[in-house]
Amino acid sequence: MQVCDAEDIRILKGVVSKDHVHMHLEYAAKHSISDIIKRLKGRSSRRLQDEFPELKKRYWGRHF
Repeated sequence: MQVCDAEDIRILKGVVSKDHVHMHLEYAAKHSISDIIKRLKGRSSRRLQDEFPELKKRYWGRHF
């Protein structure tokens, strides 16, 4: 939610499952969906790795 707020993206609906997430988003037409997903995944990965340092050992090269 914080990432979406920073990027001026509105989450209309979302479902979190064990290994994936479904989201319905509202965003400005000037943004491409691939760019939005790249930002969401990148920032989420960074935050998770900062909060849970043991993930760094499991996912080498900071690729989550």
